[in-house]
Amino acid sequence: MAFFTRSTCFLMVWLLLPRLGLSQGAPAPALAQAAKLEAAKKYESAYTVLDQADPQNQQPDVVLQKEKLLLRYYLVAINFQAFGLKDLGPGETVEQLRGQKGQYSLHQLDIPKTLAQLRKRFPQDHRFSQGLGDYYYRAVLCHCGEQDKTEAQLLDLVIEHYGQAHAHQLGDFMTHYAVGYAHLVQGRAQASVAPFEQSIARNPDYPDAPYNLAYALLQLKEPARAVPYAQTSLRLYTDPEMKADAARLLGTLYQRQQQPAEAKKGLLQSLDLQPANYATLRNLLELAVATHAPDATTWATRLYQLNPADDQMFSDIMDIYQAQSQWAEAEAFFSSRLPAAPAQPGAQGLLHFYVAILNMQLQRPKVARPHFLAAQRELKKVAKPDNPLFQMIDKGLAETKP
Repeated sequence: MAFFTRSTCFLMVWLLLPRLGLSQGAPAPALAQAAKLEAAKKYESAYTVLDQADPQNQQPDVVLQKEKLLLRYYLVAINFQAFGLKDLGPGETVEQLRGQKGQYSLHQLDIPKTLAQLRKRFPQDHRFSQGLGDYYYRAVLCHCGEQDKTEAQLLDLVIEHYGQAHAHQLGDFMTHYAVGYAHLVQGRAQASVAPFEQSIARNPDYPDAPYNLAYALLQLKEPARAVPYAQTSLRLYTDPEMKADAARLLGTLYQRQQQPAEAKKGLLQSLDLQPANYATLRNLLELAVATHAPDATTWATRLYQLNPADDQMFSDIMDIYQAQSQWAEAEAFFSSRLPAAPAQPGAQGLLHFYVAILNMQLQRPKVARPHFLAAQRELKKVAKPDNPLFQMIDKGLAETKP
């Protein structure tokens, strides 16, 4: 089942950053000027104004605004401590330029070290906890910094720092979402539920939160509870790929509840958006075989045609039929592929191998033997001698020896 937790794109990072105040004597004119430049997409100039106002990084409001500019608008990053910015021209966007070659002014700022130092000086200013959460979450998403830490360590830092911010009534829907995401991708589905619910309560129009909450509830074997959240994400998503994922998730939730009509409806909606999606076709085949639907062969054929030389595909199809004890139907399907199978050795060898295995299951060793021989002949052209398939073929030939 191919579902993926949703991480936010870099353009949403700004929502994670602390709101600026004018506490601790921050230079209001510099902040106001930088905000105007930012609105005009003059990101390099905005950062320069802030850096001139606080070159030693002593003013909390200025430093937090610097962090916002760097994380939101950087075009290149070196170890996530030096960030390239640029004043954008008409029609230019960060999405277009990020990671591309170009001339950018590099600005060095060790964000976690700087924020940690300020937090010691201003222990009552809990925006630094949120700022640290922002930094570590962004490092997780871009995979471009903090190389001395594992992803699990970075995710735990996200949870730790955002948790401290939340304890002091700071944060927004994205910070709560990030905590849920950090728990979910580490396999802690139950712990992710409450943060996702908090995120949805703060912004019911952000689709990733209900999608991931539905996925977490699927992991927790609560499909009925998950359905409304999957429906919400399906309604909110506009990107075709994400909408397809949400529809497939919804179909799977209905499938888990033994509601085949609703399940098929969701899966077909997903397939309309992604006609060659492996997971959706596999789920449709599984649904059809389980309900003895007449279109099972249609879905098996479409799945097979994605890549006739894919061993995983053969295994999945056989497992789906096996789960319903439909060995004869599986053998009939694979045998029907023989006349038109691609001539490539891999495709031929695997097809003959699975036809042989299924005939052995059906107690037809004489029928299986020539397929074992054909599989051995074809697979020797493409597979290494130590491939486990050859051991199974040798065993099959020994058991079918006249």
